[in-house]
Amino acid sequence: MEKKTSYKSIFKATSIFGGVQVFNILVTLIRSKFVAILIGTAGMGLNGLFMSSLNLIKTISGLGISESAVRDISKAHATGDTEHIGKTFTVFRRWIWITAALGIAITVLLSPVLSKLSFGTTEHTISYIMLSITFLFGALSGGIYTFLRGTRQIGYLAKANIIGAIAGLFAALPVFYFYGIKGVVPAIMLTALGNYLVSLYFRSKVRFSKTDISWKETINLGKPMVQLGVSLTLINLMTTAIAFALNTFISKTGNLSDLGLYNAGQAIVEGYVGMVFTAMATDYFPRLAGVISDDKKWKQLVNEQSELVIIILSIVLVLLISTTPILIRILLSKEFMASQDFILWAVLSIPLKGLVWVTGFVILAKGHNKLFLTVEVVTNIILLGLNIAFYHFYGLNGLGISIIISYFIFTLIMIAVLKSKYQFDFSKEVIMLTLKGLTALSLCLASIKYLGFPKAYYIEAVIVLATISYSLYELNKRVNLKGILLYVKDKIKK
Repeated sequence: MEKKTSYKSIFKATSIFGGVQVFNILVTLIRSKFVAILIGTAGMGLNGLFMSSLNLIKTISGLGISESAVRDISKAHATGDTEHIGKTFTVFRRWIWITAALGIAITVLLSPVLSKLSFGTTEHTISYIMLSITFLFGALSGGIYTFLRGTRQIGYLAKANIIGAIAGLFAALPVFYFYGIKGVVPAIMLTALGNYLVSLYFRSKVRFSKTDISWKETINLGKPMVQLGVSLTLINLMTTAIAFALNTFISKTGNLSDLGLYNAGQAIVEGYVGMVFTAMATDYFPRLAGVISDDKKWKQLVNEQSELVIIILSIVLVLLISTTPILIRILLSKEFMASQDFILWAVLSIPLKGLVWVTGFVILAKGHNKLFLTVEVVTNIILLGLNIAFYHFYGLNGLGISIIISYFIFTLIMIAVLKSKYQFDFSKEVIMLTLKGLTALSLCLASIKYLGFPKAYYIEAVIVLATISYSLYELNKRVNLKGILLYVKDKIKK
């Protein structure tokens, strides 16, 4: 009974946090569709190059404050002391201003270097200087969203994200329509401004006492936030740096169209599986940290989380791989059909990525930060090296294949680390579910490659039905789907 309750808790968290993510993804994909039509692959490539470099600076200048502050704001909120909440938010808000100023300064000072590294010329220096204003809007809106998270205003946070994305869409589309590819920079700026204005509205929904504290006290009280934030930043920085380095390599050795196709393909793949990984990062890690001192409990939790992740991914991915050509036409345009093979290959890596994420949190929960950083450095170097090599020799399709190979290696590394360090083994259920999921995806890919469309649809229909039926059967054994549906039905009637 206790084990079934644990499965239900995991499934519930995935549903709640995944649902919020789905709304964001839908709006983002609609935006991508219109942008693809209005500015094409080269425009999307230009947009991707600007955004990847700005995200790299944001990761550095943000100091991880937005993530680390959630813990402090949540603790203050739990006390019910409005003065304490106000003091905590005042400290956080002032540090947000510091990080915004830092982001602007770095972008302005390094604008010629950023232009040279990204485009091989300094002609985009002014563009980067103009884009520096996005750090102000981004930091302030991000601070408000962090406060909403910390005070558990999930409803407001979900609405803020959705409306913010819609506001950004309507701000950017007219610019792209009238100015085409020349409107990329103004569109990014207007999107940031739109998100900030929306966040201001939702900020007014939460009340707290204003507190006057000195800047000296602000620095001292904010140090714990910064220390934890910097640790988280080191982890995020590598991921952002890898994306920036790969985007730059593709733009220099290939072309902006290839870069646009790669970013569009990544958006589709990551968008579909985002809800699973969002739920994992939001709910799984705190729960794991709470039982990490009990070997039996944490090992059981890791296996249970792995099972549900693989079951849910099997349903999502088999639908994705079998409808890729349709999705590209609907979500983007016919011009992006060249990204199809990349997407098909990349999908096969996602189940392995799920296992890597689940096991990676174990090292963090154990507090072995040096080991975690070591694993992150090694795996990111492998990923970048394989991506560059396979793109150089095989082009865009090579990137999809390199991702599969990379995550196969990462899975072996994580299994070896957890086995030697913590005596952990995946259960037979996890192994069998993973193999069955990969088999279904591989059969879909084989039917596409050897039969082509539309003949492949007939084979895929059988595989999809079989996979979904089996996955729902396995899910029902763990969470009693019928009971959940009846509960939801009763709630709707009320």
